[in-house]
Amino acid sequence: MQNWRHPMPTPECYAMSRILYDIHHQPSALEEYKKDPDQYMASAPLPAHLKAAIRDNDIGAMYLQGVNPLLLRAHCLGLRIPESDFVASLKAIEPVIRQETDHG
Repeated sequence: MQNWRHPMPTPECYAMSRILYDIHHQPSALEEYKKDPDQYMASAPLPAHLKAAIRDNDIGAMYLQGVNPLLLRAHCLGLRIPESDFVASLKAIEPVIRQETDHG
């Protein structure tokens, strides 16, 4: 069951994806998240740097963890993050992807 980043999605990838899905599909979750993202994610089984990637809307970091790009796009739309920011975050990780491709 390979995704675009891992031969098998990691537990961290699943947890991040689940948070993004829930924020935009569970009643009142988006408002709770907007109020206090750290509190919303307090019980999530993720290390602090991955929670920070979600909180800080670091699309590139979330993509590198294997989060579904469609969830990332929906997250940006739901939070009204400009498309230019979404694209810039993905372009910023292009050297990482290129290096992996060259050495992988």
